[in-house]
Amino acid sequence: MPYGYWRKLTRVVLCAGILGAGQLLAQTRQTDDARREEWQKVDQILGAMGIRSGATVADVGAGDGFFTTRLARAVGPDGRVFAVDIDEGALTRLRKRLEDEGIRNVFVVKGTATDPRLPERTLDAALIVNAYHEMTEHQQILAALRSALKPDGRLVIVEPISDAGRARSRAEQTKEHEIAPEFVLGDARRAGFRIVGLQDPFASWARNLHWLLALQPNDGAGAVTTSSDTTPDSAATSGEAGDPKLRISQEEFRKLLAARAVTVVDVRDAGAFSAGHIPGALSIPLDSIEQAAERLRKAGKPVVTYCS
Repeated sequence: MPYGYWRKLTRVVLCAGILGAGQLLAQTRQTDDARREEWQKVDQILGAMGIRSGATVADVGAGDGFFTTRLARAVGPDGRVFAVDIDEGALTRLRKRLEDEGIRNVFVVKGTATDPRLPERTLDAALIVNAYHEMTEHQQILAALRSALKPDGRLVIVEPISDAGRARSRAEQTKEHEIAPEFVLGDARRAGFRIVGLQDPFASWARNLHWLLALQPNDGAGAVTTSSDTTPDSAATSGEAGDPKLRISQEEFRKLLAARAVTVVDVRDAGAFSAGHIPGALSIPLDSIEQAAERLRKAGKPVVTYCS
C-alpha cells in the first residue's frame, strides 16, 4: 500500500475514539476528492464530453466511482450512467459508495477484457480515466465503445505520461502505468474514430503530466487499416505511427525552424491557433490533417506538428 494510505489509516485509528472510524474515513475521502477535483480539472473533462442533463453516459474503468458519482450528478435524475469495471472488488466498493451517497441513476456493469457490455447506439458520451493503459485488448474495447456511442457521441480518454516515459516503448510505458497519446491516437483511428481534440498536457499531478483526447465515431469511414497495412508516409501524416522516436527536442526543432527546413503544423483548433501560435505555422486541426496530407507532401519538407 502507498505510504499515504498508511498515514491516513494511522490517523483514523488514533482519532476513532473521538469521531468514529467511519465518519473520519468519509471526511478523509471528501478532502481527497476535493483536491482531485481541482488538479484533475473535472469540470473541463465533463465539458469535453459535452455532458448535459438527461444524457446517457458511461464511465469505463470506473474503479471506486470518483467520476461515476460526478457524472451521475451532471446528467441529473433523468440521465443514466453505466459504470463499467472488470474487477468485482472495485464494483463492490462502487455499489457501496452509490448507496452511501444516495445515487440512483447508475447501472453497474461487470465488463470483460474485450467487452464493456454496453447497449448499442445508446451513449451520448463515454469516459476512460487512468484505465486505458491497463487494458490489453484495445481495439476490441474501442470497437465496442464505437458501437455503443450515438453517431455524434464522444469518447474522452485521460491518461498520465511522464517526461521520461515519452521516449520509452509502449510496453515499457504500460509497465509504469502510463501511456503516451501517440499510441492511443493510432488505436483510435484504427477503430474508426476521428479526433475532435487533443490537449497535451492537460493536467499535472506529482511527476506525471496527464493528457486528454476527445474522439467521435467516424461513421463515414468505418474501421481503418491496421498499422501493418499502412505505408510509412500515410502513417506519419495520420498520426498512426505512434513511435516516440518521432519526437524531436526543442533545440533540434529551433535549428530546423531557423533553417526553414521543416513545415510546422499547429493541430489545435482554430480558436487556440488564433490565441497564439508559432510564427509561420500552418493551422490544420487534428481531425482534418488526413485531408491535408497531399498538401503537406508537396511542400517537400519534413513535417513537425505541435498541440500545446
